[in-house]
Amino acid sequence: MANKAIYKNLVLNENEGIVKTVRQSTLKLITSLPLPIILIIIPFFFLYPLFYLGSKGIALFSAMLVLGILWLIRNVIIWYFQTFIITNQRIIDIDKKGFFQKTVSDIPLSKTNDVFYQIKGIWQTLSRIGNVYIILDDGKTQIEIRNISQPYRIQQLILQLKSDTLKEKLDSTQLSAQELLEMVKKIKAGIGEDRLREILNKTEDQNFEE
Repeated sequence: MANKAIYKNLVLNENEGIVKTVRQSTLKLITSLPLPIILIIIPFFFLYPLFYLGSKGIALFSAMLVLGILWLIRNVIIWYFQTFIITNQRIIDIDKKGFFQKTVSDIPLSKTNDVFYQIKGIWQTLSRIGNVYIILDDGKTQIEIRNISQPYRIQQLILQLKSDTLKEKLDSTQLSAQELLEMVKKIKAGIGEDRLREILNKTEDQNFEE
């Protein structure tokens, strides 16, 4: 599984399932690689002069090579782990800053107020890459998913999942009311209508006295 390392420490709620994992476009990753690759390649063009300098030249060659490799690995790790995991209950934001820094937060779908996307500039227009913005129900907090492919599909997905979540809550409330009504009917059938009315009247009198 491509996202196995991300899901390893993820704890899902009851009846929660992962719908989609979103990360920045592969094109965004590709554009972050040339500089570290150049840093890795450059020492080999000066291999003979550097080694001719002796230990200092070898140290400089090794430092440039190691720095370039670490920079390359860092960019790949950040791209891979900096994700938004969309489930049928919430949005999990994993923010990766470096090798040893990671921040994880989650937003229930029911607390999202609005979702919209923006495609800005020639580069994003041609590559069909954009940013998705999620406004929470306080009207102020904004979550941003930057440089993702086909942002309009992510917007539609989140809005649909939110709609499904609200519908399930409404159905659950209606079901609870129906169950309560059935319970009252069973009690009524078991103890009789007069006895049930007497209990209710006593309860009302006690509440009134309090």
